[in-house]
Amino acid sequence: MLLVEAQICQRRSLTWSGFCGNSGNCDLRCRNSEGALQGACHRQFLGFACFCYFRC
Repeated sequence: MLLVEAQICQRRSLTWSGFCGNSGNCDLRCRNSEGALQGACHRQFLGFACFCYFRC
């Protein structure tokens, strides 16, 4: 039996602007507005940004 793991790609949210201080809100935005599998806040440069995760 051949098992294939799905590759997950990350990109900065296209619909979120400003500081990302709540991964729950980021997750909802990514899933509802961008069709992502999930979303989370991560450090970027001097602040935090919302990143969405998709199947590659």
